[in-house]
Amino acid sequence: RSTASGGRKGDEFVPLKSSIRTSHTTWCDNAPCLNDPHVLALTERISNVTRVPATNSEFIQLLRYEACPHARDPSCQYYRRHHDTIPELADMPCGPRVYTFFLYLSDVEEGGGTRFDGGFTVQPKAGRAVLWPATLNDRPFEKDDRTHHEALPVLKGTKFAANYWIHQYDYVSAHHSGCTA
Repeated sequence: RSTASGGRKGDEFVPLKSSIRTSHTTWCDNAPCLNDPHVLALTERISNVTRVPATNSEFIQLLRYEACPHARDPSCQYYRRHHDTIPELADMPCGPRVYTFFLYLSDVEEGGGTRFDGGFTVQPKAGRAVLWPATLNDRPFEKDDRTHHEALPVLKGTKFAANYWIHQYDYVSAHHSGCTA
């Protein structure tokens, strides 16, 4: 199972095994990945699109979802309905997550979409990106309830994707100072 930002234990955050997420994940949080020309170009492009400095973003999280025989099979990998906010971050120097930039890195033959509460689903296609708010524009410390979403099971193929979470303030400096989850 994947881990998630569990909660505080004293002054620290403790990762917990997730009960709502079973995808494979890894982070682009080491020098070879962070300095890769493709990663640098991607972060610059996202910064240009969002008009938010790259320093406001968490490390890229890479995802892999394997196929399962049918949507109700216990072997299916998923990320159940959730929201991308982490309330504990709102009081930290980096501020809350304000946007999610989600990038599909592969085509999926069947299933694997990202379904939002509003009744629409984005199907995976290599190169496709989706940008959505985590907070309200006029109240950046308040969660935008319109953007609860879930990763649907992949029924045929493999889904590769990337999360790029953008904060209200400088995340990189806060992270290096130990002031993030």
